Amino acid sequence: METIEKCTEALIQAIQGSEEYSRFCRARDAVRMQPGLRQEINDFRQHVFAVQNAREPLDMYAEQERLCRDYEEFRKNALVNEFLESELRVCRILQRIMADLAGAVDLDEQEVL
Repeated sequence: METIEKCTEALIQAIQGSEEYSRFCRARDAVRMQPGLRQEINDFRQHVFAVQNAREPLDMYAEQERLCRDYEEFRKNALVNEFLESELRVCRILQRIMADLAGAVDLDEQEVL
């Protein structure tokens, strides 16, 4: 267990020391300096999440078009765009790490199901 904890700490430090995370932190801090902007970004994220996770069948192409149209001006804000892009890069790093871990550790879940 000690080896896992050391490796986990090393992974955390590697992520926090990455250019992608540094870029995200700079964008996050800049967003925090703009009153109300964080809430606007959160509203945008909630809207995207709602579309992506709608229970009723949606025309995803039409919904994507509507999202792009509704938030076109909002996304032209360089700070908003930088924040969302850098956040996405960090999230993709975390997703890859989780996928690699899940793929490498055989929990024999077929037996349980």
